Amino acid sequence: PPHANFHSVVIIGLGCEVNQLDRLVKDMGLTRSDRLQTFTIQDVGGTARAIEHGRGLVQELVQEANHARRTTAPVSALTLGLQCGGSDGWSGVTANPALGAASDLLVAHGGTAILSETPEIYGAEYLLLQRAKNAEVAQALKDRLAWWEDYVGKHGASLDNNPSPGNKAGGLTTILEKSLGAVAKSGSTPLNAVYRYGQAITEKGFVFMDSPGYDPCSATGQIASGANLIAFTTGRGSVFGS
Repeated sequence: PPHANFHSVVIIGLGCEVNQLDRLVKDMGLTRSDRLQTFTIQDVGGTARAIEHGRGLVQELVQEANHARRTTAPVSALTLGLQCGGSDGWSGVTANPALGAASDLLVAHGGTAILSETPEIYGAEYLLLQRAKNAEVAQALKDRLAWWEDYVGKHGASLDNNPSPGNKAGGLTTILEKSLGAVAKSGSTPLNAVYRYGQAITEKGFVFMDSPGYDPCSATGQIASGANLIAFTTGRGSVFGS
């Protein structure tokens, strides 16, 4: 279904990249239309012409978007992306549990909450596994963690060195401390499903979407999966939204 936050989309490609627009549109199951338009910089004749062409398309689409009107919707139509960044020693005992409580309220009224950033639950994943609604959901989360362990291992790294200098300056010392705080955003309701990055979310309630431990990438994936609101907690002042 169309995303409630987007009336139309213009996708711009370079023209000679590996990820060709035609292939992207086909692989993603998209259909070009008045509300989904694409072009490449090289096809229209360079950067300046691409900007001009893109602005023209957007101006036309805005005229159509202006006809849209807000309507009342139930809270069950809300899909909330749970995010935190620039965490400090207080994040796991203040802002993140507060967001977890809000997540529980949303789920209780039929809404959906998405937790992401797989590397940042490392060491605290047992808390989510205990909440998995069945063995299949638990195994799906284990599989995503195993993939990340294998990936970082191939590059000579490990998942237990995630805390950034800013995290440490704010009072976090280990990935376990950071992970416990990150998981606190999810509240206490059952884990109903595990999704790949950007995969369309169909389950209601609390779900997990696999993503890197990088806020802009993670939030973008949540929006692609269907989130129409991002709640971002921060201790040291790092924020990212939509």
